[in-house]
Amino acid sequence: MTRFLLVALPLLLLLMALFGLALEVLDLEPETGGLARFGISRHAPPPLRFQVGDWLMQSLGLTALFLLVQGRSGAWWLDGLVAGWIAWVFRGPVLVLTLAAWTRLPRDPWWQLSLRWLFLYTLCGLLLAVTARRLRLER
Repeated sequence: MTRFLLVALPLLLLLMALFGLALEVLDLEPETGGLARFGISRHAPPPLRFQVGDWLMQSLGLTALFLLVQGRSGAWWLDGLVAGWIAWVFRGPVLVLTLAAWTRLPRDPWWQLSLRWLFLYTLCGLLLAVTARRLRLER
């Protein structure tokens, strides 16, 4: 278990960092121009320590969820997909709907990002499943 955590957590952090970099380089970040009329704008990215802390919390949560799901879905790769998609439901649609309901802001920029997170969380879940299989982590 310790070996799995020592390998999986840095891999997830790296994948999340590369995903964020890819969004920025390929100019796939959601359009937030429509939020300016509400007085919300993003002049600069958040400090690096906040971003790394966010990735670390996501990685820990996703790994814990994977360990709870592992061995229950019937196939090793399906364990990863199930864990990634369950995590995405709360990181994506639930977060977007809550934000839109409480702030009355348009959901569009966050919904675009949420759909991109579906791809990221699918990759993260599969990465956890492959890592567990390669390290022979048995349930």
